Amino acid sequence: MTIDPVLMCARCEAPTLHIFIDRQPHPRRSGQRLYVDCLYACDVCGQQRRWGNEPREETAYGVRLAEEALAHAVDKHGMRRERCSACGGFSADCTTCDEDGKTWAFDRPEPCGPGCSLARLEQTVEE
Repeated sequence: MTIDPVLMCARCEAPTLHIFIDRQPHPRRSGQRLYVDCLYACDVCGQQRRWGNEPREETAYGVRLAEEALAHAVDKHGMRRERCSACGGFSADCTTCDEDGKTWAFDRPEPCGPGCSLARLEQTVEE
């Protein structure tokens, strides 16, 4: 893996040095393998972009926790996928939907009680 590649910057519109800054979980659909996207920032203007990914290992506890929290979010909070309002579902260079064309929406986004697993679902996704 190249740690500091020269990439085309969307803001500078020129090939510039990009510095590796973080790994972020790649959104996945049921049945897909887990990946993390590599996040880079332009050394000139700071514009961030994803470039490349790598497999991510999931623990058994993480899988069970995510499944319970997901079921709760769907059943109690009406979580669903809908077309991205930022790009209209076209997914071209959209940071809102990570170029997927769809975003998560909730009928009832507020916590349903002190033990609500909706907060745990957000923590699991951000790992």
